[in-house]
Amino acid sequence: MVTHLTDWVTYNARRHGPEIAVESLDSGRQLTWSQFEDRVARLSSVLVDLGIRRGDRVGLIADDDWRVLALQFACIRTGAVFVPFNWRLTVNEIAVLCEDAELGLLIHDVTWQDTATKLGEQLGVPLAGWSCTDVRNDIDALMDRAAPIRGTGPYSGEQTAQILYTSGTTGLPKGALITLGGLAWHALNVQHDMCIGSPPARYLSALPLFHAAGLNAIVNPTLMAGGRISVLRRFDPARVAELLGDSSHGFTNFNAAPVMYRMVMEHASDSADFSHIRAGMVGGGAIPADVGAYFSEHGLELQAGWGATEMGPSMTLMPKTSRVEKAHTVGMPVQHVQIRVVDPATNEDVTPGEVGEAWVRGPSVSPGYWRRDPEADEATAAGWFKSGDAVSVDEDGFVALRGRFKDMYKSGGENVFCAEVERVITSHGSVQDAAVVGMPHEKWGEVGYAVVVPEAGRTVDESDLIAHVASRLAKYKVPTKVVVVDDFPRNVTGKIQKNVLRDMLG
Repeated sequence: MVTHLTDWVTYNARRHGPEIAVESLDSGRQLTWSQFEDRVARLSSVLVDLGIRRGDRVGLIADDDWRVLALQFACIRTGAVFVPFNWRLTVNEIAVLCEDAELGLLIHDVTWQDTATKLGEQLGVPLAGWSCTDVRNDIDALMDRAAPIRGTGPYSGEQTAQILYTSGTTGLPKGALITLGGLAWHALNVQHDMCIGSPPARYLSALPLFHAAGLNAIVNPTLMAGGRISVLRRFDPARVAELLGDSSHGFTNFNAAPVMYRMVMEHASDSADFSHIRAGMVGGGAIPADVGAYFSEHGLELQAGWGATEMGPSMTLMPKTSRVEKAHTVGMPVQHVQIRVVDPATNEDVTPGEVGEAWVRGPSVSPGYWRRDPEADEATAAGWFKSGDAVSVDEDGFVALRGRFKDMYKSGGENVFCAEVERVITSHGSVQDAAVVGMPHEKWGEVGYAVVVPEAGRTVDESDLIAHVASRLAKYKVPTKVVVVDDFPRNVTGKIQKNVLRDMLG
């Protein structure tokens, strides 16, 4: 059955016209819902005038700004597909993605004008820019002159709204297809637990909008509910700590990786009070015990979640009342999803409590990847998305991450999930963060190396740390070597790039 959806911007402009919809905190520019509707309508006209037609892909490389969100909705209104690119990639890496997406247009800002110009010359892709000088197609000027295209709706829920290239730590990115229906269902999945609904939330956006965690986890559900998005161009921990720690700013929601919450904690003033915040989502890793305790003491129970770009992205969320008791888990499945725990060797469900691969399905899950046959893709099986994550589910329905089936190694024929060992290592008082990787070994096949970041002012003693792990885990899981570093190489969502660590370790 085809789902018919309304235009979110048109809907909210009629109901919340004079309320602020979006703002860029760096420039101070604010737009009411009525003004935002006008900008989306004019930008839709600009896309059409630049030759964009239904199904065409519109690429973006730009710092975060309210116009990123306007472009997303203009693409939806014209039937185009929004394709934001990770600006942390090299020109050559982005060129590969541009070629894969077969862009009809690449939009950029002044920060990334040189990069976009190189891509345009290399690939022959038409360009347009905002806040730029000496650009042929000036988005701001074109919007001012354009005749608005109003939302007509209804839109098919099967319409592809986004192609989001996955930011995995290994392998070439794949373009996950995100549909309008998927966006709507994901919003329903998180709006209750994240307290986004009535009265509408005000969300501080500090995660990059080219990533599912930044764009789809909380931003789009908040916009669907008529809320307000306050965009920071880049994550600034001191600024975020000040904005969130003072109730006069009015922020109700936030979302970040564990390492970002730690940085906010370290920059917060002694008088910081987070009790006015309705929900703080944590994605991309477990909540460190000291970070969770700090925010709890200052009025906010953080809520761990688990998911991926292809999953909507949210698949689980932690109830606030369960953070301490279920700290070893990432919460319970959100409402409109199903999770199986499967033995990847047999494709049969494992016994409750045992470890297996998480297979997921639901209307928020991506239907597949751009230019890939879902029937032939190894990531899908009879309507289920095979996550690659090793999980177990306890008797209360809480999901515990055990690691990645690709983030494991075999030592003496036994499977070792790195995440399990990392949790034990970070429970040692001298360790702030840890990453375990499997390294070749002549006798055992592979053994674990632990790379650790010490707590400030502390020294990590290798023998003491190894003894700590040995007292809690089987012998074959105990790392044979400890390497101390100041920080980890990370991707844009804060995940540690273990392929880089392996290269470093030789």
